[in-house]
Amino acid sequence: MTNRMQTLEPIHTNRTGRMRYALNRLILVLAVVAVAGCDFLDPTEITNPTVTEEDFTNLPNAARTWAHGTERQLAITVNTLTVHAEVASDNMFNNRTLINRTFDIPQMDPTDASVVAMQREVQRLRAMANDGLNVVIPADPDATDEHRARMHFYRGYAHMAAGEYFVALPAEGNGPAEAPGVHMASALQDLQQAVSLSSDATLQNSARLFMARVHYRQGNLSEAVSMAEQVRGSTPMLLRQVQYDQADGPTNTLQFALYDSGQDEFQPLPRLDFLFPKYWSVSAADQSPINIAKGEETFLIVAEAQIAQSNLGGARSTLIELLGVVEQRPTAMVMDNAQARGRTGGTWIYPNRSEVLVAASPDDEPRAGLVLDRQSGPVEIPYISGTSVTEEMINAAGSEGELLEVLYLMRQEIFVGEGRRMVDLGIRVGIALEEAEANPNIDTGSNLLQAQIPSWIPGNYGMNSFDYQDGDPVAVIHHNLTREIVQNRTSEMVLPFH
Repeated sequence: MTNRMQTLEPIHTNRTGRMRYALNRLILVLAVVAVAGCDFLDPTEITNPTVTEEDFTNLPNAARTWAHGTERQLAITVNTLTVHAEVASDNMFNNRTLINRTFDIPQMDPTDASVVAMQREVQRLRAMANDGLNVVIPADPDATDEHRARMHFYRGYAHMAAGEYFVALPAEGNGPAEAPGVHMASALQDLQQAVSLSSDATLQNSARLFMARVHYRQGNLSEAVSMAEQVRGSTPMLLRQVQYDQADGPTNTLQFALYDSGQDEFQPLPRLDFLFPKYWSVSAADQSPINIAKGEETFLIVAEAQIAQSNLGGARSTLIELLGVVEQRPTAMVMDNAQARGRTGGTWIYPNRSEVLVAASPDDEPRAGLVLDRQSGPVEIPYISGTSVTEEMINAAGSEGELLEVLYLMRQEIFVGEGRRMVDLGIRVGIALEEAEANPNIDTGSNLLQAQIPSWIPGNYGMNSFDYQDGDPVAVIHHNLTREIVQNRTSEMVLPFH
């Protein structure tokens, strides 16, 4: 479960500064490094005239070293995006104050440290991949196409994340704010290069899946389906993860918030209780990975395209086939009885008995089997993918809207804890004020600093609100946001194929 790599992640305003910082730290800690470069938030500028870019690029295996460091930055980026995106969705509620709670409202101010962090790490990843492609690899005679492929993969991920999570972001240091479509186009170019250069089947198929995701987000139905079908046909059980390490970092913040702290920092929406904790530890050294590419996504893309084309029968068949993939994913028996302590405190009392039913809204029929009894012993957790959707539910969905609601419930459950639900809800983060203040191409009064929050998203913590008291037979969630997504499917903010 652990992956012991160490690198650096300060931000510098130019390439020379970035490389010099990396080398200074390499000497100090004897660890493999990489650094990045957004163009704002530069807390430390360390100068050592005896260490130069040439020193690093002349080191043996410089390209391999940089690739390891960039993989570590990918893990940092995924961790940062995931923890904040989960709070900014209906998946889970921040029940205490150690981690930003304003995203739960949802409120995303351009001065918010979480907004800054999300943007900073995406830009670092992009900049590190740039330096790998433009500086380190050309100077290393032992660099291979595999190293180049990895850099394109990382940069492609950074552009894809910029296009998914943000209203706009610069695509280069001190560059103008670019719309999501610009980043998505760049992501496609990098991901195609990764496929062409690599001989690693997992990296190739992960890049193809990301290309399908990019086309999906852009509403390019035929292209999304074509890429998804390539992965679905060859590797339906595809799994690409990023690793975390307790000793050397980075660590999985969601694991701390969901399990390790023992204080129930985050609590799941009651209808998702059976999927938690998604991340846990057996010993103090354990760190759970986070999934970033799963074969399940290909089925969901294909099924949504089939619904958009009025092929409801085909979509049902695809979703039933997807159930078979989910059923093959592993589960674990997790001792989670510490959860019982915090479920009576904080904002809401959370159900903790398996006999409690859950209604997705006041208008929905209560369902059984969604709440686990963690006090009676270990609970079985599907830590890659899980769903409460059954074949009967799929077949019973008679209309387009009903089948879309089943599909988006599956998306929520399968991707829970992976930072995907916020994007499905149509929420995007604005540009950080500190970027605008440092970047002459972005006006501090621009509306691009404002988050995109659809009007149907309830405020005042409404995404996470429900009615339940100890002893109640039913927990009733106030808002079925999956239904809200589907009912607003003509909006350009959600359901790209409709």
